[in-house]
Amino acid sequence: MPNRAIHTRADNAALRLVEATAHDLDRIMELERQGFAAGHQELRSAYAQRIATFPQGSLMAWRGSDCVGCVFSEIWRATPQPDATHFTLGHDIRERHDPVLGTELYISSMTLAPSVRGQGLGASLLTGCLEDVARAFPGLTSVLLLVNANWAAARRMYADAGFVEIARLDRFFCTQGAEPQEGIVMRRKMRP
Repeated sequence: MPNRAIHTRADNAALRLVEATAHDLDRIMELERQGFAAGHQELRSAYAQRIATFPQGSLMAWRGSDCVGCVFSEIWRATPQPDATHFTLGHDIRERHDPVLGTELYISSMTLAPSVRGQGLGASLLTGCLEDVARAFPGLTSVLLLVNANWAAARRMYADAGFVEIARLDRFFCTQGAEPQEGIVMRRKMRP
């Protein structure tokens, strides 16, 4: 995939999306630690498997010479109500990823470095991922994601992008020493 620049509405800065490689795993894990509580972090092996299985859906976001975020996705066969086990942390992408018969893009992870949050880049990163993957896989009809119910800013961004809640997963997010938190499954059409 060629590098692609996405201009944000907020400050007219640009993000350049580049397919992740195994060489990016250290930066991915650093972004993971910065973006998620310990109980919500994926393992390095899960990211390595995603990159190897679906490089077109494994994207690093660059702003100038700085890698400021990443987004990972999978292509699933759409179901009216996905099962909670489909979203398990560290799941094997190869169990559900089906770029031939799948029609739904699942955003499995997305994060930005703390230094660039609040600048409108999250929406640009999401939009850029959707556009890039849709261009490569035109048969996609919908997009699915899971968000922690307590992440108000992320939920608002997804709602602004056209996602609607389709299910709640009680006590889905567990962090040691904290009360389990609810997960919200959201979906939208690929092209709103």
